[in-house]
Amino acid sequence: MNLRPGSQQLRNRRRLLLLIPAFFLVALLAWNFFPERRAAEEAPPAFRDLTLSEAQEVQVQIVPGDCCAVALERGGMEAREAARLVADVRPAYDLARIRSGQTMTLFFVNGLLRNLVYPIDRDHFLEAVRDASGGFRGRVAAVPYEVRRETVRIRIESSLYEATLASGEMMELFEPLSRMFEYDVDFNRDVQPGDTVAAVLEKKYLDGRLAAYGDILAAEMVNRGKSIQVVRYPAPGGGTGFYHPDGRSTRRMFLRCPLPFVRVTSRYGMRRHPILGYSRQHNGTDFAAPYGTPVRATASGVVSGRGRDNGRGNYVVIRHGNGYASHYYHLQRFAAGLRAGQRVDQGQMIGTVGSTGLSTGPHLHYGLVHNGRYINPLRLQSPSTAPLPREMLAEFQEHCARVLAPISGPVPVQAPAVPMARPGPGSPPLVPGRSLDPR
Repeated sequence: MNLRPGSQQLRNRRRLLLLIPAFFLVALLAWNFFPERRAAEEAPPAFRDLTLSEAQEVQVQIVPGDCCAVALERGGMEAREAARLVADVRPAYDLARIRSGQTMTLFFVNGLLRNLVYPIDRDHFLEAVRDASGGFRGRVAAVPYEVRRETVRIRIESSLYEATLASGEMMELFEPLSRMFEYDVDFNRDVQPGDTVAAVLEKKYLDGRLAAYGDILAAEMVNRGKSIQVVRYPAPGGGTGFYHPDGRSTRRMFLRCPLPFVRVTSRYGMRRHPILGYSRQHNGTDFAAPYGTPVRATASGVVSGRGRDNGRGNYVVIRHGNGYASHYYHLQRFAAGLRAGQRVDQGQMIGTVGSTGLSTGPHLHYGLVHNGRYINPLRLQSPSTAPLPREMLAEFQEHCARVLAPISGPVPVQAPAVPMARPGPGSPPLVPGRSLDPR
């Protein structure tokens, strides 16, 4: 009879033990069904509602040889705290990759760093903030540009470079605009006063000021009365291509010139050698350019020669398909890592202009060989690469009609533009509550 109460007590304990796992299961389900609770626990720091109007702002210029911790100490942080910040934000961005010439902006409140902004590149910046534990959290954010599609028109009187400078546009437009026509126009010989270039492109604004350029969607050059139109369009194999309105690719086997628009000083053919003093065959074209001007491979191929001798100086020879080879002489230096047997792509930098070997001044000798015989590189009619497939043409030409519409037709007379002021390297970066250029 005395065992019954004990047995009942034992059964109650067993029931309680069975209820404990059920309780934890219910608690886990409740956690999963209340996401706002979980979100509150896991929410990242609120970078955008920091009040920094009363903070002390310090800008630190990154100099050659700087490491981030040293730069932060120069800005007013203690060594231990600077090291902690670098370690804490490493999952978002490794501050060991800071570059000289950039400006890091620090914000101090009561002597402690509250916020840091570092411009990574034109389109992204690192933003770090002190959290409640005294550590730091970082994130990489996109620069909040306002992107506008606009039309640019440029009239050439002497060169495209000078015309771009006089147009009021930023000079960053010059290279991508000129590359639109690099296969069709020899800017050393073909450009005439009165030629025009027009483009439909994306412009990026911050605080109402032009800060950068986006993609050039279409461009037209009227050269000696002939219209050359180029349109940006997705390539069939992926990536982006540039095509004429009939579907032909602008890309050709060879570039027209290995240098960006320089002066021809000696052409292919017989000439009196300026050093040797007698006439002989000149198997190439000489382009005058400043020391250090990048030299590009005019076509994809394999480096078959790289070296130095008394006549050619520093030279590179590249073997291409279809029996072609290109020669580059008198280089100042070779591109890093360039070696015989290496494959190079069209447009890839292979060296810089110099005056090595038999040379009277900085220039590039460019020669072209076909099936073992030298040919005049300025007269080469380079074959085009594959055009768009026939089944893509109808859609592509509809696209051309839309995107070329703003620049087709007569060129309006425009007053000279006033150059846009571009923020310099020391300009204030983008910070919470401000939308300035972070570069």
